[in-house]
Amino acid sequence: MNEYRIELPWPPGNNHLFSVFRGRKIKSKKGREYTSAVARQIAESNQQYNLTGKLKVKINAYPPTRARRDLDNLFKAPLDSLTQAGVIADDSLIDDVRMVRCEVVKGGRLEVIITEMETL
Repeated sequence: MNEYRIELPWPPGNNHLFSVFRGRKIKSKKGREYTSAVARQIAESNQQYNLTGKLKVKINAYPPTRARRDLDNLFKAPLDSLTQAGVIADDSLIDDVRMVRCEVVKGGRLEVIITEMETL
C-alpha cells in the first residue's frame, strides 16, 4: 500500500464554494482560486499521481483561528481540487475518509494523507 502526503492551503467553506449566476450554480471566485492554488502546488511539487484504485484519505485540519467551525464543511473543496489537479482520478474512489481537527496555525492548512487500499 502506497501512501502520499500532501499539504494544502486552508479551503473556503462549502457556503463559499458556489454561487448562482443567471439561475445556474457555478463555482465561486473563492472556489476557483482555491482549485488553482491546489493545482499550482501539485505542479510545483513535481510529483506524479493519478491514483485510480480504492483510496483511504485522512485529513489533518489545522484551522487558522479558534472560531467554531464544522469539519464536515471542509471535505468538498480539497477533494474536488485534488481530483481536478489529477491527483485522484475521481473522488468516488475514496472508500474511507476521515478528518481530524488539530491545533491552530497561522493561515491554516490541511495535511492530506492518501493511502492506496489493497483490493481483494
